[in-house]
Amino acid sequence: MTSIVALGAVTVGINLASNQAEQRELGLTPGSASIIPVQQMEEIRLALEKHHGTLPHPASGGSIGNTANLLARAGIHCGFMGIGGNDTFGRIFVANCERASLVFLSKLEDGLVTGYDFYLYDEDGVRTIILTHGANALLSPAHIDLQAIQRADLVLIDGVALSFGSASETALSYCLQATEAANVPFVLALAGADIVEGYRDFFDTFAPKAQMVAGNLEQAAVLVGLEPEASLNEVKSALTKSPIDAVITLDAGGAYARFGNEEFLVPTQKIEAVDSTGAGDNFLAAFLVARMKGLSVRQALAVGNV
Repeated sequence: MTSIVALGAVTVGINLASNQAEQRELGLTPGSASIIPVQQMEEIRLALEKHHGTLPHPASGGSIGNTANLLARAGIHCGFMGIGGNDTFGRIFVANCERASLVFLSKLEDGLVTGYDFYLYDEDGVRTIILTHGANALLSPAHIDLQAIQRADLVLIDGVALSFGSASETALSYCLQATEAANVPFVLALAGADIVEGYRDFFDTFAPKAQMVAGNLEQAAVLVGLEPEASLNEVKSALTKSPIDAVITLDAGGAYARFGNEEFLVPTQKIEAVDSTGAGDNFLAAFLVARMKGLSVRQALAVGNV
């Protein structure tokens, strides 16, 4: 039996040095972050290949994909489901799953383009992000493996997946209704504040039912009906009036958790970070591993902050 089943994006990312002039030539605004259609992304990729030759080897991405990969590497039996194309990027994603002993529960689909993104760094070190959802945009209830969901000990859901395509919210609702019917607990990873606000009904329905929600302070603030700039004290006060159990990362402030009437605040360990990308994904994986090994919430928060 797969102990944890994760549902998220099948996607890869490519880091590339690209000066501002080149980015503007491609129609990009240096320092921006954009989600673009597959066709436009493919045109940019071909242009970058023409300018740079063979592009760097991509790495698997996606927040919950990263978390699932780390869970598997930590020895937790974990499976991942999502939609990828049977193309070079899709096969790279699956190969990376196999190397981590992460079971890929879905099947790559012919004729689809796997989601991918570029992280373009200009001469000043400023990063421009462009991504396309690709095949992820086709997520629907038909892509949910109900048997895997209902046999799991825990289901891990990426809230970002709500924004993939027209049937994504229906697919996630279908998945979580199945977990509820089978009495399988689930963890709901929050998404950007715009997604949390844009899918208010979904979060209002499922966040109180989750074993916990996980996200940063801005995401948690919007979840409980506050402005994104709300302070931790304001979010804590709102959570006391809510049935939601939450784990919240606070960047340099550490991490906060509230389960029932108990709350915990653990400071972070000071380090010199070269790049904090993916820190939240790592934190969630470490927290879940610690909890599955029987550590208390406070101890698990400390492990996540290491």
